[in-house]
Amino acid sequence: MSGYVTPSNLSAADDFDAVEFQKLRAGILASIFGTYELGGSRSASVTGASYQDAQEFRDLVIPDADSAGAVWVAEVELLCENPATTITPKIRNITDSTDTVVGTACAATTWGGTNSYQSLSFTPVSGKRYRLQFVKSDDVYRCWGVGRARRTNA
Repeated sequence: MSGYVTPSNLSAADDFDAVEFQKLRAGILASIFGTYELGGSRSASVTGASYQDAQEFRDLVIPDADSAGAVWVAEVELLCENPATTITPKIRNITDSTDTVVGTACAATTWGGTNSYQSLSFTPVSGKRYRLQFVKSDDVYRCWGVGRARRTNA
């Protein structure tokens, strides 16, 4: 590991200087603020006209109180086959059976259309399970949704 201070190349005279601190801090922040896949699909459409869990969902769980309190953003991508049918995303607190945040209905037929990319901000509580869900306005046309979450520095 060239350029990094490791136990094998430390001596008694070495100090933990500001440059090494910044390298360590950057590595920690990169892992903390990574992207967490919530599920969904760009190929398998959402079925039914009631709220459904995202395809192959992955619950977001904050393990302990020390990790709680940070703001998370669910970045959701949505697409509809026909603008007559809309799709709406939400983050659901599965533990308490409550809606944490509900997005805006999307009728976009192209990626990048109105409301096809949404950012849903929320502050999860430790020990609770959060899940991405979608609802369609009807079951006439197909719609797709996929999402990922990332922790912000707020």
